[in-house]
Amino acid sequence: MVQALRDGRIDCAPYEFEFIVGDIQELNDAARSGKYDITAISMAAYPDLINEYLLMPVGSSIGDGFGPAVVTRKDRRIPLGTKSLAGLRVAIPGLRTSAFLSARTLLGDFEPVPMYFMDIAHAVEEGEVDAGILIHEMQIDCENHGLAKCFDLGALWMERFAMPLPLGGNAIRRSLGTQTISDLTRIFKASIEAGLAGRQETLKGAISTAMAKLDENLGDRYISMYVNHRSLELHDDVLNSLDQLLGEGSRLGLYPAIEIRNHVVAL
Repeated sequence: MVQALRDGRIDCAPYEFEFIVGDIQELNDAARSGKYDITAISMAAYPDLINEYLLMPVGSSIGDGFGPAVVTRKDRRIPLGTKSLAGLRVAIPGLRTSAFLSARTLLGDFEPVPMYFMDIAHAVEEGEVDAGILIHEMQIDCENHGLAKCFDLGALWMERFAMPLPLGGNAIRRSLGTQTISDLTRIFKASIEAGLAGRQETLKGAISTAMAKLDENLGDRYISMYVNHRSLELHDDVLNSLDQLLGEGSRLGLYPAIEIRNHVVAL
């Protein structure tokens, strides 16, 4: 989404950007301390940030009938027909991630075991946990890594609520002011549009800067899932689903209820 901006293909004058790479829980935590002017976040983390940040309408990752994978070892599969993780120890990529909140909503009151997202598959393989939630590209081909895919959270969310699953978004600091926020939103949208228009060039750059080594074909599939027309605007079905997701968080006592439409930057 930001590769065209990083490559200098977008006119961003008079602004200058510094790019910092971090895993999603790390960025969620940094946002709680107001560290960055613009930051990727889990949608589920936004209520914690509401006083300092607005939600940008561009740059979102939406699971449109697909999403993070819940996996186990092949010798520890969850019984067929069971849609519950209740009572199990489940590795999660963070307590304020959309993956965790959607899993808790859909699959019961399991014991969450937060860890770095790239360590989850190994923890499942070693039997350190009963199951794990994968948010990276291994969600596509986890069977090739000796794991069994029990649930697709985006598919379950679509089945339960008939809406796509909002996973990640961008937050922008309120104190930047209306004009700067508008300018930066326009620049970010232009970067996504340029990335989609020059897809192959952008893809190679994005894969080269990824936190984990990516096979180009697998990276292509994974990026296509989460960087597409859904990333250019928060449509009504996504906003409705975001209300549902954050409402579930409120019902679990994680944060007060909010009306998300009041906190989204206007395009």
